[in-house]
Amino acid sequence: MKNLFSKDAAATGILTHWWQGLENDKGTRAELRRCDMPEKVMFHPAFPRLCRRLQPLLEQEWNWQIRLAALVGLLSHVRKTTGQTLAHQMAGNPPKVSELRFRRLLQREADDFYGAMIRVLPMLDHTANLPDLMSSVFYWGDPVRKRWAFDYFPNTPESKTA
Repeated sequence: MKNLFSKDAAATGILTHWWQGLENDKGTRAELRRCDMPEKVMFHPAFPRLCRRLQPLLEQEWNWQIRLAALVGLLSHVRKTTGQTLAHQMAGNPPKVSELRFRRLLQREADDFYGAMIRVLPMLDHTANLPDLMSSVFYWGDPVRKRWAFDYFPNTPESKTA
């Protein structure tokens, strides 16, 4: 599977540029942040405009519009970038995201992952590695879950029950 959101991919560049523009468009950012589900993001005027730019790159992907809507909605919650992966950010001593919450996050299916991530991003100080967020949200499934587990668990203190 080709990752359309690798660090140097065209789709990553388009979305990163769009995200940077939110800094000067606080109204759009606020409206998108109020969307509690990806379907509501799809009804915002900014979304079809962004789709027009990304469609040639994404149209071969199954269900690309709803996955892009989830990504756009979550990007509106990000204020700063980092080089660390999301799962590594969630880890630490003490972890920013508890092991229980992290395990529950891994169990989420794509359709209820959005709401859970909206609640996690403030725990990360609204900071994310943009290509990792894009790739993780767009391709959410077992391969991403495995990658997250290997980024999170080695970077947290061992559980007393382990």
